[in-house]
Amino acid sequence: MFFSFFSNTSFAANNDGEEIRYEELVNQLTAKRKASISRSTPDTLDNLKIHAGFGLIGSANSVNINGSNSIKYQNGFQVSLGIDLFSPEWASEVDMRNFGQTKSGTETRSLREFDLKFMNRAMFNSIYGYRLGAGIGNRYLKIEDERNDISINDNTPCGLMLFGLDSMINKNMSVGIEGVFHSSLINRTADRNSLDMTFRLDTYF
Repeated sequence: MFFSFFSNTSFAANNDGEEIRYEELVNQLTAKRKASISRSTPDTLDNLKIHAGFGLIGSANSVNINGSNSIKYQNGFQVSLGIDLFSPEWASEVDMRNFGQTKSGTETRSLREFDLKFMNRAMFNSIYGYRLGAGIGNRYLKIEDERNDISINDNTPCGLMLFGLDSMINKNMSVGIEGVFHSSLINRTADRNSLDMTFRLDTYF
């Protein structure tokens, strides 16, 4: 009882020589400690970014038609959307790619693709950096050639590996090139593998 009364009525002097209650002194010290911890350990989630991008693609696609392999060249574009994975050095990204329709002689072909990528990214210096990753995708290849009696409409799951170089324009924008190798995960498809080169423009916010 005595100690409780003493603690409730104790006083201390502040820097200006004024007396303050014991409880007020404890509250002030606790508030200062919490503010110091908050400043020294910022929330990691505040540094995570969403990224959106656009790219122009050149692709060489290995296709097996009636037991014969051939290389098909196509140009297209991609739209991408990604997010950091709890660190600026790791990210995931979804790409939607469209190569439109290409004609070669009597052959008409089209290709669409959806990719999910997981990447590690690092900077060589304040301007240049790289990305390295892997992922999975799904490709929709259609080839029609009435003269040679060819009709292909394949849906092909694939694995992919990527490597890219980036150059920062500012903290919210970069340009770069990215090479992606796709390999089919199934055998019953004409679409076997491809090597793509993409010129990218990415934004971060």
